[in-house]
Amino acid sequence: MTIDQLIAALQANNLQLPSGWIDNELQEFTLRTAGEYTTLEQIENTSVKIEGDARIHVKDVAQVVDGFAEQRQKVWSNNKPAVMLVIMKQSDANTVTVCRDVLGQIDRIESELPRGVTMETVIDFSMFINRSMSNLGNTALQAIALTLLVLLFFLRNIRSALIVAVSIPVSMIVTFAVMNQAGLTLNIISMAGLALAVGLLVDNSIVVLESIFRLREEGKKPRDAADSGTREVAMAITASTLTTLAVFVPVLFVPGLAGELFNDMVVTIVFSLTVSLLVALTLVPLLTSRFLVFQQKAKKTGLLAKLADSVGHFLNNLQKNYAKVLEWALHHYWIIISGTIILFIISVIMVAMLGGEFMPENDMGFIAIAVDRTPGTSLDAMDKSMFQLNQIIMDQVPELELVYTNFGQGEGIMAFFSSRGSSEGDVTIRLKSLTERERSMFEIQDDLRERFKQLPDITARFEDRGNAAMFGGGSDIMIEIFGHDIEVAEALAHTILEKVKYIEGVSEVQTSFKESAPELRIELDRQRIADLGLSTAQIGQVVSSSVLGTVSTRFREGGDEYDIRVQLQESARNNKTDIENIMIMTPTRNQIPLRAVANVVYSKAPKEIKREDQERMVSVNINISGRDLSSVTGDVVKALRQVPVPNDFRVEIGGTAEEQQESFMYLGLAFLVAILLTYMVMASQFESFLYPFIIMFTIPLSFIGVAFALVLTGTDLSVMSLIGMVMLVGIVVNNGIVLVDYINQLRQRGYSLMDAIIQGGQIRMRPVLMTAMTTILAMFPLALGVGESGESWAPMARAVMGGLTVATVLTLIVVPAVYLVIDKIAAWARTKIKRKEPAETEQGLRPEGA
Repeated sequence: MTIDQLIAALQANNLQLPSGWIDNELQEFTLRTAGEYTTLEQIENTSVKIEGDARIHVKDVAQVVDGFAEQRQKVWSNNKPAVMLVIMKQSDANTVTVCRDVLGQIDRIESELPRGVTMETVIDFSMFINRSMSNLGNTALQAIALTLLVLLFFLRNIRSALIVAVSIPVSMIVTFAVMNQAGLTLNIISMAGLALAVGLLVDNSIVVLESIFRLREEGKKPRDAADSGTREVAMAITASTLTTLAVFVPVLFVPGLAGELFNDMVVTIVFSLTVSLLVALTLVPLLTSRFLVFQQKAKKTGLLAKLADSVGHFLNNLQKNYAKVLEWALHHYWIIISGTIILFIISVIMVAMLGGEFMPENDMGFIAIAVDRTPGTSLDAMDKSMFQLNQIIMDQVPELELVYTNFGQGEGIMAFFSSRGSSEGDVTIRLKSLTERERSMFEIQDDLRERFKQLPDITARFEDRGNAAMFGGGSDIMIEIFGHDIEVAEALAHTILEKVKYIEGVSEVQTSFKESAPELRIELDRQRIADLGLSTAQIGQVVSSSVLGTVSTRFREGGDEYDIRVQLQESARNNKTDIENIMIMTPTRNQIPLRAVANVVYSKAPKEIKREDQERMVSVNINISGRDLSSVTGDVVKALRQVPVPNDFRVEIGGTAEEQQESFMYLGLAFLVAILLTYMVMASQFESFLYPFIIMFTIPLSFIGVAFALVLTGTDLSVMSLIGMVMLVGIVVNNGIVLVDYINQLRQRGYSLMDAIIQGGQIRMRPVLMTAMTTILAMFPLALGVGESGESWAPMARAVMGGLTVATVLTLIVVPAVYLVIDKIAAWARTKIKRKEPAETEQGLRPEGA
């Protein structure tokens, strides 16, 4: 009797068939043949074959065991057996909302589980989002507090400070309404946009209030001061806001990950700044006309009054000293301009020497480890290795909250999220909150990386295998080798691996091809099979049923269904000899062993072939630690030049390094477009091509500050710092616009060139310093880079702070000097043109021959 006969017998005796219906004069009855198994005894007593007078049952030739399927995967939680449940949100769903709703049901579900069974959340992506949102919210509040202090320092008037400060919440609340109508959510990116915009929201209001405040000090009535002061600066703040908005337009068109990442942030900043302009032109004048009251100087005895007087004296002295410095600079303008050019050249050299990275790494509190052993390693052997690795983690990482481990062959959808063979495993470590631990996740990774090297036949790399499979996550640097001959490609990959693995900063390097797993190959004798009247399909089915097993039918019990799997006992399918002795029944009812029609030989499984753009591809994957991405990429490119590549092969750089190069290129283009748009906006506002050119000198001034800020803080050049530089294009010109616009107004009133520049600088010094200080100090909490997601925004804030600090100081000195030089050149050019025109006219009136 064959195993196929046993399968057929079980299938034929576990059927429930509709058999028609009968009716009489009053009723109709359906017929149903109830032939399903209801007990295990019925399965055991199923008749399989009749030999003469003897009837052979299932129990005579097999054991019926109510057990479990063979374990091909193991899952642990803190070294205890567990079952993994993965919950995925829909593409348009909100992560925080879904996670909150799911976690809200945990207690109810847990109460219905058997005693001793508990549920533990391994990964909750909303946790990092919530912590980041909380951190950014606190950062925004700190920025508002620092902004208020700046206002109090310069104005020394609580009502004035509160009038300006009220523009922040009003602008934010209106921005929330606009965001809601635009379909934007309050997420990490948009919240960061608001935190970055806090200092910018008050800039327009400060300029308006300072103008009104100065007119009130001169004795004008509240309403007249509000009207005249607002009109005086309306064009300037409109132009400055439009220039700031213009620089963000190119960022919206940046392709790739960088463009997607900053879309919400840019739109949020644009909305909030537009609202802040409307608030500055409407609400601030209204409030100042009603509440800006000047009290008579008859009191002034308390500590605060003395402090206010001291600050006042300090600002007055600062203004006087600035006037002296400005006058000296105007008489020695070539020294000022030459010195600025030298500083700019030095800053370019400094930036060129900086390291580069794609995005600052975030400490999300999760460490993913992909573990591999030699292909063909059994599940039991992998069990021992994973236990050793887990023990190292439990002993050496006191910061952990939970260690989740799974290894073996995942099934169904879980094969995408986990390992795919008995020799592969994955470990996920959930760490405590960043504020509750002394080490970052990167320091923990570096420590574990060294300790894992002690484990024999284990390759452990810090990579999320599931994320890489589902979403294309890659290594820091991926060297892609394209060519048809897979053997040559593998040899080339091995050569490259040996060249790059000793480069400083390379922490992990491996190739994409894997060692072939051992296998037993059944080589069929087709002629012998045909002579016996068999087919290869029949033999393959018998071998599969004997070893893997075949689900012949299902057994129902209550509301549950169980597979009835027919296969040989484990002891009869353990080695090569057992496979050779599997019995095959011929059409003549004779049984022969498998070895009679096939050879069972030891072999290797076929290698996996990967393709990209329909070309065969082998990759060398490199992860780095302790060194910036750009420097390591440069060394890798140098190493590749020493490797001879066959003519029909090509080698390319991919991974994060490729993303970095593309993002840097597109952001560089966005930077140039932002400069062009800024110039166009200013030219339309000033109705002149000359004055915007003067203001454009503030952009290289800001670059000097960016270079020094990044070098002093040890910050690498990244997408974030480049976005900060693009933002600076629109921010730093604001002070130049306010200054040049007022100088032009004074010249229209009849002031001489030198007097207009000196007077304009003195009058506009206070609003320039106030707007700059509010933006700089509002960025300060972000620049510290503390808390969840703080590492991401720190480079951007540091770039803006450094650039704006230097640009503000130099704008008050360099821009007036440039204004003076360009105005003199323009006056000389106009004089030359006027002299030339009369001469040409006179020459045209002379008679011929004269």
